[in-house]
Order: sequence, then structure tokens, then C-alpha cells
Amino acid sequence: MSLVMNESRHLRERATRRQYRLMFVAGFPLFLIAALVLRVAGQAGSHTQLSLYTHAKALAGATIPMVFMG
Repeated sequence: MSLVMNESRHLRERATRRQYRLMFVAGFPLFLIAALVLRVAGQAGSHTQLSLYTHAKALAGATIPMVFMG
């Protein structure tokens, strides 16, 4: 019984990781635009020393996990 539960948990975790990667890839252009707008507007704060790509990646990494909290 434990093997079946462990396997189903593994499949759920794998599906969750796949969904996260898909959301990251699909949403990254939006975060790139948001990072660019923040940079141009001067509201990037401490992220101005980061590259635009790194800033967008940080925005995505901070926002996308919120989807999985519910």
C-alpha cells in the first residue's frame, strides 16, 4: 500500500513541476515586459544592478509560486 501511495505522490509532484515550468515559460515574456517598464519608470529599486533577464526571472520566481498556494 505504501508503494502505491508513494508512486501517486511522485506523479503529483511531477505534474506540479511540469505545470510550474509551463507557467514560467508562458508567463516569462510578461515578466520581461514588467521588468522593462519598472526599469524605464525608475521603480526597479535594488534590481537596477541586475540584468533585465535576471530581474524578470526574479519577478516570475516570486509570483508564479503564489498560484500553487491555493
